Amino acid sequence: MIKWNTKWIFVSFLVLIISINIVYGLGVSPARSTINFESSLEFDGEFKLLNEEGSNLDVAIYIEDLIEGSTLNLEESDISFLSGQKEASIKYHLLLPSFIESPGEQDIKIIAREISKSSNMGGTFIGASTAVVHQLRVVVPYPGNYAKSELLITETGRMDQVDFIVALNNLGKNAIKDAKPIIEVYNSINDKKVANIEGTSFSVKSGERKEILIVWNEGVEIGKYYAKLKVIYEGGVSEALREFMVGKSLVDVISIYVKDFSLGEIAKFNILVENQWPDTIHDVYTNFVFSQMGEEVDSFKSATDDVLGGSKKELTAYWDTENVKEGEYDTQITLYYDDQKVEKNLKTKVSINSIIFEGLTGAVTGSPDGLNGNILIATLLVIGLTSGFWIFYFKMKKKKNVQET
Repeated sequence: MIKWNTKWIFVSFLVLIISINIVYGLGVSPARSTINFESSLEFDGEFKLLNEEGSNLDVAIYIEDLIEGSTLNLEESDISFLSGQKEASIKYHLLLPSFIESPGEQDIKIIAREISKSSNMGGTFIGASTAVVHQLRVVVPYPGNYAKSELLITETGRMDQVDFIVALNNLGKNAIKDAKPIIEVYNSINDKKVANIEGTSFSVKSGERKEILIVWNEGVEIGKYYAKLKVIYEGGVSEALREFMVGKSLVDVISIYVKDFSLGEIAKFNILVENQWPDTIHDVYTNFVFSQMGEEVDSFKSATDDVLGGSKKELTAYWDTENVKEGEYDTQITLYYDDQKVEKNLKTKVSINSIIFEGLTGAVTGSPDGLNGNILIATLLVIGLTSGFWIFYFKMKKKKNVQET
């Protein structure tokens, strides 16, 4: 006979109920706003604070890491959500100083934190509560010419051609008028140089990013390679390195999908991988990196699993999209196995209820907003009612046995 521990059942139920708040609490959209620095610039910004449960909620809003010499005024320093209210707009006014000494990226944080009311203290206090951050990134240009490059390789499936994407971010004060990209391709086995490819010169305005396509289609053979990129411009050189495979990998990502997705919730990715080797491949996993404008926005990896020889296997990964906003992302998917890796660089479009990977078989799609939350809440309520029933049942049975004895 199974011995039921009523205390354990009760505690488990409480943990499940609390987990609803953890997953479906405060949210912010967008998570980040980016501003290119100008002397004494005034900027009026706005972001949405999301109350995903639609519950009564008091939130304090405050600022951290303010840039020296700047001022940031919030239209409201606190806000109260009424029952059923799911979002509120937070407006602010930023005044930048006339000069910022350190070039590069500087982040100001606008923090929204849930607050609790205390009747005993006659006021409010902030304890261990949910908090979200809207990041206000100020990009201060470097003096003169300064740029950072990236090298991406698009997924074409062709055996006789490789498409390189050269991206250049101009982080300097001056426009770059004549950037010359050069790609050297090496065989990864013997480090022998197999190709030297020059792209057409291009220009990039200050504070902007530009991408160009460079095609390698001469002397391409199946194998593993690495490419060295040099972008030569007046006043500097920017370099990048990328490994890649030509031809179909013996272990590869076939498709990716997720069901019942809604932006702001946790998405479950199902990644189908194929092992064409006759032997089992151990410790296979994938890693996802999402970027915009050359900056990493988020990353996560799948669970690790073994894939039998000549078979396919689904790996699972979870992405918390609470602070993710709609838009297009550069996505790098890396499949790791036996000290090797296969990289895919794709364009990803994230919308309210879908995620679409361009260039990969299989799309990541979802369902109408809020379905996951309703299902989870209903499930937890059923668990709670079931737990309550069993607690009551065994207590009554125990009482009856005592009376009979």
